[in-house]
Amino acid sequence: MKLFSGLIIISLMFFSNLNGQIVPSQYGFFYPPPPDGLTPETASSSAYQIKQDYPNSLDGNYWIENINLNGGAPFEIYADMTTDGGGWTLIMKNSSNQGWTIVNALEKNETNPPDINGINVKNSINYSIIGWADYIKKSESGFQYMIDANTRGSYGGIWTANEIYSFVNNDSSQTNITIDQKFGNWNYVEDNGIGQRMPWHRTQQSCSMLKGIITTDDDECDNWWGTLVTKRDNFDPAPWIRYNGIDSNNYMEEPGVIWYWVR
Repeated sequence: MKLFSGLIIISLMFFSNLNGQIVPSQYGFFYPPPPDGLTPETASSSAYQIKQDYPNSLDGNYWIENINLNGGAPFEIYADMTTDGGGWTLIMKNSSNQGWTIVNALEKNETNPPDINGINVKNSINYSIIGWADYIKKSESGFQYMIDANTRGSYGGIWTANEIYSFVNNDSSQTNITIDQKFGNWNYVEDNGIGQRMPWHRTQQSCSMLKGIITTDDDECDNWWGTLVTKRDNFDPAPWIRYNGIDSNNYMEEPGVIWYWVR
């Protein structure tokens, strides 16, 4: 009886909290549930991680954090929890050709992502956290990225990066990619459509036209098709597919909206 009483006394000394630590409770040590990303206090690390921990998570806004981003403070993202199993963090939405620069193409309205009502709206606030994506991707290599244009699930696809690639690379060398799922009927067409490389950040100040800032094009300066972000105002919102490589009647030169995702 004394042993039983002692165990009760010891067990009652334990208590719990919700800060993601191994904590004592009245029943002994236990692991609290992983952060669900629904509040700043329960910020996770990415949409992918939230989907792994909570498979029934729905599309919408979540909170994540990383010591290297936003001064270490939690920040809000938009997550696609549906497409191809979900777990996608939105890293760019371009719905207007106004206001983009070489610098803000990587970080623009970074703490003000679209919400469930604005994700598909054209001419809403442009958004980019491309500069943060290397800290959000699930792995150094083997991570995936997704692009869609005009409407969700159209004129783009899902790719896997097969090497240690960066979202802020400054040249067109990241070509070891695999397309896992194609959205729509198109082929790679260098200089006239989507290029067979991961989008890269063109920074050449000397380019007089600089039509492609975030682009899949291979040219260092002059060409621009397959572009996600441009600072030119004569494309809506950027020059995308001039020729799809299959037929001349199915193209998307000016898609109106372009989305870019990572997981």
